[in-house]
Amino acid sequence: MPADISPANMRLARLPQCTPSELRKRIGNGEYLVIIDGLVCKLNAFIGKHPGGPLAIMHMVGHDATDEVRSMHPQEVLETVVPRWAVAQFVPEDSKKCVVSYVEEMVLPYSAARSSTIDGTSHPQPSHSNADNLDYMAIQRDYRKLDTHLRQNGFYKCGYSDYLYEAARYLLFFVTAVGLILYGPHTVWTYLLAGIATAMLWQQLAFFAHDLGHNELTGRREFDMVLGICIADLLGGLSVGWWKKNHNTHHIVTNDVDNDPDIQHLPFFAVSTRFFESRYSTYYQRVMEFDAAARMFVAAQDKLYYLIMCFARFNLYRLSWGYLLFSDYAPYRELEMGCIGVFFVWFNWLLSHIPTWQYLVLYLAVSHSVSAILHLQITLSHFAMSTESPDPVHECFAARQVRTTMDVICPPSFDWFHGGLQYQIEHHLFPRLPRHKLKLVQPMVKEFCRKHGMEFKEFSFVDGNIYTLQWLGEVASRVKLYNGRKEHEDQAVAALRKSLAN
Repeated sequence: MPADISPANMRLARLPQCTPSELRKRIGNGEYLVIIDGLVCKLNAFIGKHPGGPLAIMHMVGHDATDEVRSMHPQEVLETVVPRWAVAQFVPEDSKKCVVSYVEEMVLPYSAARSSTIDGTSHPQPSHSNADNLDYMAIQRDYRKLDTHLRQNGFYKCGYSDYLYEAARYLLFFVTAVGLILYGPHTVWTYLLAGIATAMLWQQLAFFAHDLGHNELTGRREFDMVLGICIADLLGGLSVGWWKKNHNTHHIVTNDVDNDPDIQHLPFFAVSTRFFESRYSTYYQRVMEFDAAARMFVAAQDKLYYLIMCFARFNLYRLSWGYLLFSDYAPYRELEMGCIGVFFVWFNWLLSHIPTWQYLVLYLAVSHSVSAILHLQITLSHFAMSTESPDPVHECFAARQVRTTMDVICPPSFDWFHGGLQYQIEHHLFPRLPRHKLKLVQPMVKEFCRKHGMEFKEFSFVDGNIYTLQWLGEVASRVKLYNGRKEHEDQAVAALRKSLAN
């Protein structure tokens, strides 16, 4: 055996070949096959152990997910874990074409075909990009070159000193909130300011938990995850495990109507008229009914947007407990339930020091409603962006992330307020890149988009809100048309039933 050929490489070289038609046949027979770096990986035995949750894998079945896997994992996963699950070498029909999906014509119970503009059944978002002229092969090639450049030049190394400022900020908000409640005068201003400080603490901790969930801090999955739980669950009462399952799915199928839970908010919001069709959510495993309540809320969603966001944190409590109590996949269930239990103990102890129920209501209302800022920042990046692919078969990972994501312009002195979410395009292209490096990468990403004719969408925070409200209003205006058609259809059905009865 030559010294430079390892047994593992010899095993890969002896693997049989797999064509697209054979890939589809095997997937139809129940195999979870994903193409990574030219290898067909069978992940049936691994899917229940995947740290990012099973759905993240399921949505890659039948796809060339090389870029998705590279973006979400450290290099050692590609070098050691991926080859372990390889069962064949993939042979594409045309190696000169960028093909990312081989299952768009298949009906898979766990992953719906990507929403597309091709069928023309919805009211799509306006776009200034000429998708017909995009060279996905060239985009994919240059994206991989850029990622290699970032890895080789140390961009993926976290600057721990940056987090000293973050930690000081967390401590400031925590001490302010607790100090005001324990030692402040019993006035409206005391509990108003304490509520604002608590909301800002939760917002800032969410940014840190987000970094840890992507292993941006140390790159060590177990350490970052446990630290995230000890911070977010213990100080915020929310499950990092739920967030990780949800968020990893979001990164794989960003802004897809049937698959991305981050845009599935009926009955309150619909970011696409496709939701009028009562679509099936592969994440929640239920039909998202566009019923009378949904029609009422969506028809006024642009007017109710900020009001509903004031209650969003309560929904996160519900989702967290739903995940911890009922999810089949919750690897840190006991630790998380313990930490959240401790959160409710110390938080209720803190609340017990508020002297009157009026002040208690004020503090809870302010702390939870001001938390809406975080939810606005999250939804701003995607709500008004494209939900339909111009070419689901060929659109590469990088093009899809740019199409579905928006950046927010803000002065450097205000970066802390957005916690890296203002560089959302950069984050979606390079999810494991430490957030303090995103601003350095933005000029490279803008040049990358300019070179390939992809629209790099960015707004100020105010203009982004206006843009999002305008799109929500556009979708809301279509509800009236839908109601008219439905009423006509109901009348026609009633007339048909009457005639049959006679």
